Amino acid sequence: MRFFKVIFSSLLAIFGIAFIVQNLEVLTRTVQLRLDLYFRTFESPAVHLWGLVLFTFFLGVFTASLYGLYEILRQRQTIRQLKHNLEVLGHELKRTSSLREEPPSPPET
Repeated sequence: MRFFKVIFSSLLAIFGIAFIVQNLEVLTRTVQLRLDLYFRTFESPAVHLWGLVLFTFFLGVFTASLYGLYEILRQRQTIRQLKHNLEVLGHELKRTSSLREEPPSPPET
């Protein structure tokens, strides 16, 4: 599995470099984003397209990381709950087995 990660990362880096080299002219252009609402217009300053692409990429990485963190926390809570249930069932099993092992009291005459 480790080698698969290394190969995949290397291929991703090669494709990223090839993309940059082939689209260098387009990526150095400046763009200006505009949002026109009925009551207000918003305009961004002129930014290079490569900066916008990088910002979008890292925003996606950040969002995916937040989702991953949420999943990890949810799994920890589930594990904690299952461990608690296991302890409760273990105590019940010990209590039940100790009740069965008690010798019956001798009959009184």
